[in-house]
Amino acid sequence: MGRPGRLAVRTFAGIHDPDRSCRDRVRGRSLRDHRRVSSGLVRPRDPRPDTRRSAPPRQRTVNIGDEITIEPAELVAGGAALARIDGFPIFTANVYPGDVAVVRLTEVKKGFARAELVRVTALSPLRRAAPCPIAGECGGCNWTALRLDAQLRAKERILRESLRRIGKLQSHPPIAIHPSPLNYRMRSRLHRDGDAVGFYAMRSHRVVPLARECEVVAVETAQHPIEGETWEIDGRLIHGIMEIEIRVNEFRYRLSTTSFFQVNRHLLSTMLRLVTAHANRVRQKRVAIDLFAGVGFFTLPLAKLFQRVVAVEGSPSIHYIQGSNIEAVQSPVENFRMPDADFIFLDPPRAGAQKSVVDAMAQRAGEMICYLSCDPVTFSRDASRLIASGWRLATLDRNARVVRACPVTFRPHSR
Repeated sequence: MGRPGRLAVRTFAGIHDPDRSCRDRVRGRSLRDHRRVSSGLVRPRDPRPDTRRSAPPRQRTVNIGDEITIEPAELVAGGAALARIDGFPIFTANVYPGDVAVVRLTEVKKGFARAELVRVTALSPLRRAAPCPIAGECGGCNWTALRLDAQLRAKERILRESLRRIGKLQSHPPIAIHPSPLNYRMRSRLHRDGDAVGFYAMRSHRVVPLARECEVVAVETAQHPIEGETWEIDGRLIHGIMEIEIRVNEFRYRLSTTSFFQVNRHLLSTMLRLVTAHANRVRQKRVAIDLFAGVGFFTLPLAKLFQRVVAVEGSPSIHYIQGSNIEAVQSPVENFRMPDADFIFLDPPRAGAQKSVVDAMAQRAGEMICYLSCDPVTFSRDASRLIASGWRLATLDRNARVVRACPVTFRPHSR
């Protein structure tokens, strides 16, 4: 009989045996414990049948209200930290990799659970002193107690993982980081409950009074919070429904306070610069299309570069877009019959673009598609569809402060 072979087993912390997929049956059902391999080498199984009676597997039962200790491994899209108990994923806010924390299960599903923080028993070295006294309960922002450099690394990793896992991209261009200062929100929507005015608590409709130390809203908004939609333009607070004017570089935008407008005041010039720089690289500048155009934030600068620009927007805000070489079309983007264009720009909502829109862009764009995404997951999905249609990912520019801003350009492999 020949010498038995050897099987090398590589182990990773926090990753369970893939052959024992988690049968995540909970709430009165069981989670199967996953075997941990402690050696790099294991002896192959004896080929003879095993007639011994095997012991029943150990079981762990988890239910809503249970308190357990976790050690988060990573931060994920949406802001929660991911920990695993016997391979079963648990998502918790306000904890970070390196923490040891006691959490209480608030939701248990077949494939995952959510939990709320009870207490942190060991602090991660990635933490900083939270500048906001309500950071642990307010739903207005995530990662307040996480060091800024760790936030950047987490956001970059989330984008890379989304591109790899959802977009099926094993390699992509380097991600350029663009910094953004604090107190960036030009527009905030606050809620009232009795005397309390502020954001809702996480996953709740309970109002948490806004703190004056808030790093997210504009400074004047934090000092004088008022229920409803609040804009801060040039240090002036604006409430109620009215028309306003916003100037960015040489462009003037007329809009209603109910209209959509890019929320990060510090990135307005940067986004215009990035998009126009990409558009300038297009050789033929005859026709450009601006999808999900809003009030024309990107339409106006594109109109200075192209002979003709078609702006498409489903809301009445489209009527604010005017220009001698601009065709403003009020229509849901998915219903728009897309013409051929040298350059297509889109800035969709978090849900991304519908498949029919992505397919139409892939067919109608001549040289470049520029995609401004507010969600790395749906962007990766749409990117995968474009690449499958023969386009390649050319550049990635990442906003360093807010997880939602990612200008991307695509070029065709061959068209």
